[in-house]
Amino acid sequence: MIKNIFVLATLLTVGWSCQKDLDLYSGRDFVYFNPSAGLDSTYFSFAYVDVNKSVDSLYIQVRTGGEVKNYDRQVKVKIAETNATAEVDFKTLPDSYTISAGNTFGTILVELLRPEILKKEERYLILELEENEYFTLNYPTKVTSSKDKEYSAIRYKIFFSEIMAPPTKWSTYEFGEFSVKKLDMICEELNLTRDMFNDASYMISSRQKYIAAKMVQILNDYSTNGHPVYEDDNVTLMKMGDVYYK
Repeated sequence: MIKNIFVLATLLTVGWSCQKDLDLYSGRDFVYFNPSAGLDSTYFSFAYVDVNKSVDSLYIQVRTGGEVKNYDRQVKVKIAETNATAEVDFKTLPDSYTISAGNTFGTILVELLRPEILKKEERYLILELEENEYFTLNYPTKVTSSKDKEYSAIRYKIFFSEIMAPPTKWSTYEFGEFSVKKLDMICEELNLTRDMFNDASYMISSRQKYIAAKMVQILNDYSTNGHPVYEDDNVTLMKMGDVYYK
């Protein structure tokens, strides 16, 4: 019996070790962004998402405390802060999401769109849970983790963009100065993906040389046919590494 009590006490201690001095249940069911992970934000980049994909989805988990119910319940969510525009940068969010009967967790679906501006500027959304007839908010705005890091259990931040650095296997010698437009054109013309330029086992030296030589031919063909390809400034001709133009 003493052994069982010790095991139970240990499990309870581990399960709640990331929270300090919280009155987690005071008679009403409550809802929160899962604080056990110690995170209250997501950074998402379209940089290595297929160029033909114009929307991507995030699923943000929410959990509930209190009693498990045998009927569906609604979690109310609002956008507290943002520099993004609905139906331009993200799909309009409903003001509530369903916790299905018998469950203590649910997901908030956030669908991010991919306007051109994301290649230059970052957008963000801050979601905030709200009280309703089903749930209260027992957590304070700031929770302190076991590592003394403050985060929120009722607010969740999403940052997203398409700003990217050169892939790890981008060869300036072969491909010239990096640009997202050039990378995407290479991928489109040669049926590659952005991720392949981060794969050292795939993007070996001989393949880099083949890609560069092939793109020189393709870009020359565009120019010969009266459709030269320019970088985003519409002034600089797109080209591969200088070694191919001597």
